[in-house]
Amino acid sequence: MRIKFLSVIASFLIVSFALSSCLDSDDNYEFSSDATIHAFGIDTIHGKHYKFTIDQLKRLIYNRDSLPVGSDTIIDRILIDTMDVTGWITSGSPTDTVFVMSDSVDLRPAMNNDAGMLFKAHAADGITIREYKLKINVHLQDPDSLVWTDMQKRGNVFSNTINLGQQKAVVLGDELFVYTSNTTAYKTSTAPDKYNWSEINVSNLPSDVKLTSAVEYNDALYMVTKSKKVFSSTDGAAWTEVTTLGDNVIVLINGFSDRLSGIVEINGKQYFNICKDGKNWEAENTADNLILEEVPAGFPTENISTTQTRTGNGVEKVILVGMPPVSEKETIPWFSLDGKGWASLDNTMYDTYCPSIVNPAIMFYGGMLYCFGGELDAIYSSITGIAWSQTETKFLLPQEFKGKGAYSIIVEPTKDKTVAPADKRDFIWVIFGGNGTKNEVWRGRLNRLGFEIQ
Repeated sequence: MRIKFLSVIASFLIVSFALSSCLDSDDNYEFSSDATIHAFGIDTIHGKHYKFTIDQLKRLIYNRDSLPVGSDTIIDRILIDTMDVTGWITSGSPTDTVFVMSDSVDLRPAMNNDAGMLFKAHAADGITIREYKLKINVHLQDPDSLVWTDMQKRGNVFSNTINLGQQKAVVLGDELFVYTSNTTAYKTSTAPDKYNWSEINVSNLPSDVKLTSAVEYNDALYMVTKSKKVFSSTDGAAWTEVTTLGDNVIVLINGFSDRLSGIVEINGKQYFNICKDGKNWEAENTADNLILEEVPAGFPTENISTTQTRTGNGVEKVILVGMPPVSEKETIPWFSLDGKGWASLDNTMYDTYCPSIVNPAIMFYGGMLYCFGGELDAIYSSITGIAWSQTETKFLLPQEFKGKGAYSIIVEPTKDKTVAPADKRDFIWVIFGGNGTKNEVWRGRLNRLGFEIQ
């Protein structure tokens, strides 16, 4: 009996120890060691939420899309409405204080400052801590403003003399050429930090060449003469006649990535044709011309300016304007999807047309179509090229342009969209000179096209 009693006592003690162990384990909670900020956000700026990115490796919190100009007067007292962490946040220097989400905070110390503002994320275990840096990017310039630079402040103008004839500007590769005669041209690098003009001796361009006909295609320049011949150059200095294009060419039209569009004259009539290799027309100039589309009445053939856009399904679309007839009250854009035929964007019925402009320039720039020229006192904008309106603010021409009638305009897009801001182009070049106008060079750009993030 005693032995049985002892065994019962032993069993009871074992169970008691087991229960005691279980009870002890319930009292030893394991708290999370996660000291990660999982999300961050601030209150709206002018009604818009700006997304913040968290780089967990660098422990950096920043906004890719910069806040608008003037946001410093908003973030000086703003709520941080999102700060997801398993523990708690402290901030402040030299002593940390617990961050209270319901309190507004002054985030100006983090504005455009690499030092940023420091936050500490504390894990629930009370031991693990991670330090994060907040940097808030704010635009210092209005992104939608067109800013102009008088390039005489960056270097000498291409020539100090007054050229009596016409002049034409065109971009070839990374260089801007200005032709002032069939024997003389000037060039400068278009790189933002390499502005410097040099004179070029032009060879083998006939005296009847039309400087205003100059276009660039496939790393070469082309010009048409009054005798309807075509000349080309790969360096802008030495020119050669392209005999395979014939001696019946009225004009060459650039803009497409894989072809030149042109107008050829056959038996007294004008027809559209295209050239893909810079040497041969796609369609033979046969007598019946059944494969060529005749040029419609009113299509411009002088002082043509083109720009490239895309249709909704990504097809290239080139829009052009040219010198309108004296009696015409509007500048009519034309468009084409293949260069073989062109259609008018005439809009007189809506009374929102682009007015008649001598020597007009058109460009698809910053997501909009713009047209200007003439007295250089206004810019007209359009979404589709049909309805136009004069720009009233931000996208404007300098007062210094007004009344200067001798000029050429060229837009150089940034081909590589991944380059650093310092290497971006998207410049609008306006070169004055000729017919008694003083030689000047101006360069403009929409601010946001030079920003790092767009």
